Amino acid sequence: MNAQTYDNDATAMIVGVGLMGQHMAQNVPAWLGLKKLVLVDHAAEINVGGVITTLSDFAAQIASGSDTEVIAETVDVRSEEEVRALFEKHQGIRYLQYTAGISPRPLTAPEDLTRDDVISACEVNLWGAHNVLKQGIHTGAFAQPRTHGVIITSTSATVGSEGRASAAYEESKGGLLNLLRLQSRYFTEKHGIVLNGLAPSPLRGPMAAQNEVSAGRLQAVEDAMPLGGLTDPSHIAAATMFFWANECWCVGEVLTTDGGYTKHMPIYGALD
Repeated sequence: MNAQTYDNDATAMIVGVGLMGQHMAQNVPAWLGLKKLVLVDHAAEINVGGVITTLSDFAAQIASGSDTEVIAETVDVRSEEEVRALFEKHQGIRYLQYTAGISPRPLTAPEDLTRDDVISACEVNLWGAHNVLKQGIHTGAFAQPRTHGVIITSTSATVGSEGRASAAYEESKGGLLNLLRLQSRYFTEKHGIVLNGLAPSPLRGPMAAQNEVSAGRLQAVEDAMPLGGLTDPSHIAAATMFFWANECWCVGEVLTTDGGYTKHMPIYGALD
């Protein structure tokens, strides 16, 4: 028995085609029986398993042998004009995942960050998500009566859950967390957008593998993971599919997807 159902022949959009976005793109056409998949990234070239690939070539690879139309769009999520044009071109979005995010100057003490460090993180991580919602609403691009949206509120190959690896990243993501928690009911009642969020722990991606400090921190996280191993894209995909299901009865929830890493560790000492 499959307890979750989805709308067939729908259109999905993934904003941010990094490690997580790539995994979703490679699987959701079959999982959802999609009519169209729109892949959106700021870069014309992306790192796919350590190989620099054009976004359009990646989209073509996904479309090959599939009945799903896969379209690549290079868009700056900070730009109202570019995001508005994106949604004017692609209407009827049923499923949305926003994974775009940047982490300026990781492993830098908060007092050493510049104004540009903090503002640039907020522009992509917070304003970018807000802008996508705004333009999707104003162009009438979101499917009615309901669009399922999932926003990644915290994750990076170099930023952990300790709140000390990238202050600019964490501060901007804190604003995004409040956007979900405080505005989600409004978005559902007013615009039919069901928003939820995911907060994964760090993933081991190509960028982290090239940085000795980042690789060391990831190993430390893995060593302390109650379920063993690190969070990987399949865990995030499973959580996204839960939030995208017609049976999902959640609005404004943020699901921590971290194998128990951030949960309290009781220290009892010697017990009789």
